[in-house]
This record gives sequence, structure tokens and C-alpha cells, in this order.
Amino acid sequence: MAGLHSQEENSGCEGVATPAAVPRAAVVGAGISGAGCAGALAAAGWEVDVFDKARGAGGRMSSRRIEQGWATLGTPFLSAKREPFRSKLRDWARQGWIAPVRGSLWQGRATIHWGEAQLQNQYRPMIEPSQVVRSLLGSARLHTCAEVTAIAPRTITLADGRTLGDYDCVVCSMPTTQAIPLLGALPLLQERLGAVRYRPIWAFLMRWEGGPAADVIKFDDHLLNLAVRQVSGGPGLWVVYSSHEFAQTYLEAGFEEASTRGASALMGLLGLPWPVEVEAAHLWRHARPVGALGGFWVGDRENRVAVIGDGITGVGVERAWESGVRLAQAMQQSKEELMP
Repeated sequence: MAGLHSQEENSGCEGVATPAAVPRAAVVGAGISGAGCAGALAAAGWEVDVFDKARGAGGRMSSRRIEQGWATLGTPFLSAKREPFRSKLRDWARQGWIAPVRGSLWQGRATIHWGEAQLQNQYRPMIEPSQVVRSLLGSARLHTCAEVTAIAPRTITLADGRTLGDYDCVVCSMPTTQAIPLLGALPLLQERLGAVRYRPIWAFLMRWEGGPAADVIKFDDHLLNLAVRQVSGGPGLWVVYSSHEFAQTYLEAGFEEASTRGASALMGLLGLPWPVEVEAAHLWRHARPVGALGGFWVGDRENRVAVIGDGITGVGVERAWESGVRLAQAMQQSKEELMP
């Protein structure tokens, strides 16, 4: 069995075969880490196929089309602590894709008090976040509604039974708890990923009138965490994010029960005298990693499989993006070292 290697030792995909040929990579998952990795490889001359079981790119930055526009039930804000992601956000802001959060932010609850707060260095999407993620793919080929059921050395198997092989590297960009069942042929990699856990969050698309005149509301409450007014979708449209405690309590609840509980909690926190309309809901089972492994990726060098994402690097869009881009840079460096 091939040895397991960390990012500090070498790329999970070091050792590209047939140096005269164009290197090929398969990326499983089209969230921001997978898209960042795929786009960076494609820009360096790789042939890249990206597979995602959803209908489009985005992952936890995916968006939902509604009658009056769009809304996001995923990550509400973007921020950057370091270069080069700071430059990436500035580029997106210049293109009008994102904008700094400058509206009013209120924190508290109606039955106690409201206080004004600030969000520093946070951006919110002005176009569908999934389009921002899609832009990262560049010339990589995106295959949607393409669920991967197994990852083996240089090979993937799809839900329709097809096996696609002869890749120089397979990159798995999924929450680690979703990646583990796919890696039966790579038990050492499975074992390494087993240390990561995730906290869930329910996200509700709600519409109401009244409440504080804010664009963002941070609740002092153990059930609901945050409400963000949407830039599209008509007046009074918000996305409300539950606490981890709420999501854990209603982890196996259906849409109707979770929505009813969430709306009831919101009405009490805002002091609303009339019902709240819940237009959509989504349970993010893998919203926030706990016990991230550190580094930028975990890889099996000899079998040419690597795993990226915030389960490796830690919480946040920036960290997930860095994971994918750093692996792509290491893969390119390894390729060039082997070129004649």
C-alpha cells in the first residue's frame, strides 16, 4: 500500500507520468476549492475535468433562482486576511461582482435591546455567487449532475457506472465526511480524514415586513444566528441562518417542521405581530469544519490522489480557495521538475 503524505512533504499528485503528453486531472467537487484548483491547473496547460453532482458550480457558495431574481442560502459574506485572496476580492469588486458591506448591522433581540455593530472587511455578492465560483474554472470542463461514487488511483467511477481513468491526478474537493466513502481503495487516506467533523446549519429564505431597519441582523440567541437582507428577489427578502444547536436538534427534521420552528423563533426575536413567509430552506450538514487537519491538502503521492478544502485548511472561503490553488501550484511544480 502506498504511503500517505502531507502537504509539507510533497504534492499528493507528484510524479506525473508520460512527460511528453499534456497532463490530465480530474477534480471531484465544484465548490470554491475545487474550482480554484481546476482553473489554476487549466491555466497552466493541464486538461481538467470537474465533476459535481449538483446542477452547477458553487458548493456552499451556490445560489437559488427565484421568480424575482436570485438568493443565496450559502455563505453570506466573503473576506480576506491575506494575499493573494485580497487581490482576488478587489478584482471581483472592480467588476461589480461583490461589494463591501456598508449597510447597517444590528445586534440583539426585540425583547431585550438592539445595538448597532460593524462588519469589517466583509464583502457581499452582487451577482449570483455560483457565477463567481464558475468564473474560477477558466477552461476546465465542468460536468454537472455527475455524481462520483468511487475514487481509486488515477480513476473515478460515476453513479451511472462509467469508470474514467488514466488521469495523472485525481483531486477530491468535498467535505471530508463525504469524501471518506469514496476512498475505499485508499484506506490510509480514509483514516487520515476521519479526524474531521462538521457542524450543521439550517438556512431559510424568508420574507417579512417590519423589524429593525438593517441589512444584517446578528441575533443574541441560541436558536438563530444571523439574518442577511438579499440584494435581489424583491422587498423584504432575507436569508436567516440557524445556530449549530438548532440545526443539530432538527438535523433529521423535514422542511416543514424546521421552517415552522425557524419562523416562530424569528417572529419572537424581531417582535413581529404577523406570520413570516418561508420560501425555501436548506440544511447544510457540513457547514463548518471542526478539527481541520492543517496544511493545504492531504495526498497519496504514489496513487496520485489528493484531498483539498476547508476540512484540511480550516474555516472560511479564503482558506478553501487557498487549499485548491496551493495544490495546483505544487502539482505544476512537480510536473515541471519531471519535464525533460
